[in-house]
Amino acid sequence: MEDIKEIKIIYEDESLLVVDKPAGILVHETQAKEKNTLANWLVNKYPEIKNLNWPDATRQGIVHRIDKDTSGLIILAKHPEILEKLQQQFKQRKVQKTYTALVLGKVEPAEGKIEAAIIRGKAGVQQVREFNFSVGNEKLRPAITFYETTNQYKFNDNDLTLVLAMPRTGRMHQIRTHLKHIGHPIIGDQLYNNKQSKRISKEFGLSRQFLHATKLEFSHPTSGKLLIFRSDLPKDLKNIMVKL
Repeated sequence: MEDIKEIKIIYEDESLLVVDKPAGILVHETQAKEKNTLANWLVNKYPEIKNLNWPDATRQGIVHRIDKDTSGLIILAKHPEILEKLQQQFKQRKVQKTYTALVLGKVEPAEGKIEAAIIRGKAGVQQVREFNFSVGNEKLRPAITFYETTNQYKFNDNDLTLVLAMPRTGRMHQIRTHLKHIGHPIIGDQLYNNKQSKRISKEFGLSRQFLHATKLEFSHPTSGKLLIFRSDLPKDLKNIMVKL
């Protein structure tokens, strides 16, 4: 578990922050009521924002989320009106997010589009549905992920591929479920995996998904200026790349 005090600030002004979230830290409280969250870090760092009129008192400043065991770039708002403007950009699909993932197998073609609806299964596990109608009480959530490969590797006679994934929608676990759906689960993923990817993850000693939010592009909510941020792979994922 990373120390919440070690959150790296990539950019900051009077309206917002862009931070590099380590793996192992929740973005906001869940039913487990864990306090070691990015939302609590923000309030502790800027106590004055606690009394502002946020739409959700448990998610103060949280514009969007990434999974607990996914690392990388995330935007935090300092004011409720900034939060609303940034969330509108997400709803309008004006925010460009790029993730780096190491996946099982040789991904072909080298670039493509994954379009498959996602539903919430039992215990929060997401499931993919290729057909466009609901079954029972299922709520279909359309989901689109673009991808392109950057490198291919051999590890103990196993094919692995480094992929850039660009989600166009923001469904929970979207990249993880989509890549598993096309037969290329992310190495280290403890939930969306198969026997082969689980074995390789164990050989690497990797207990969290090799998924990092590498690049973020959006317009500043007040100036309109295009902002582009990049983040290098963290140490644990770099160590995997050294082995390849």
